[in-house]
Amino acid sequence: MQDPLLDFKKSIKELKANLESAISKNIASKKKTQGKIFDFSQNKTNYLKNSLLNSVKQFNNSAWSLCRIHNLNKSNEKTIIEILELSTEAEQKYNMLNFEDSLSCIERVEEKILVLKSGMQNQENIEFNVPSLPSSIESEVKADVRELKRCFDAGCYRSATILCGRILETALHRKYYEVTGNDILETSPGIGLGNLIGKLNDKIDFDPALKDQIHLINKVRISSVHKKKDVFFPTRQQAYAITLYTLDILKKLFNKI
Repeated sequence: MQDPLLDFKKSIKELKANLESAISKNIASKKKTQGKIFDFSQNKTNYLKNSLLNSVKQFNNSAWSLCRIHNLNKSNEKTIIEILELSTEAEQKYNMLNFEDSLSCIERVEEKILVLKSGMQNQENIEFNVPSLPSSIESEVKADVRELKRCFDAGCYRSATILCGRILETALHRKYYEVTGNDILETSPGIGLGNLIGKLNDKIDFDPALKDQIHLINKVRISSVHKKKDVFFPTRQQAYAITLYTLDILKKLFNKI
């Protein structure tokens, strides 16, 4: 099978070329003209726009595919999450027609991939195993994980990412209770994941990679849940990564690994 890292490098090269071409031709400011059926200049612009859009999609999918190597080489974990954050930012800048900043994000990604380990296998299956959990949340989390598997297998990736956020909230609320003896659901029932992580960070010496994973899941969850101008539908690769990291977080929070 093709190495996900090689696919990703190829997508970066193509996207950079299209972004540089779009910037030089200033296509962000060009609007579709009306009237002429055969407009060579407009056709070239439309071709470049379509090519750029396709390369952005390919880059995004290839970036999220890097999570397949997560279990094979733990030394890559933090770098992969940083790449996913940058790829998300690059896509956001592209959507805002800010091609210069999008290109800047891509160049920062190039620096990150230099430290990734190559020669990795392509893993596609997820083992939906739940680690040993506190009895107070075990049945709830197991039920959510079973539902998560059904959603993922059925291709309902938006629902899968939302369930990952729910599982994460349940786990972090329980961890906060274990550490402080206080039920934050009673004192601050509307607390967001970001604030909860901040409170836990004052009590627990979190592994940096764990915090990065939690923030990444929360960011995708927010995009999936909250209403925006354009509805966000996670790809299979995004849902795969978020599911993988969610199950990994459960192990790290409640097991010595």
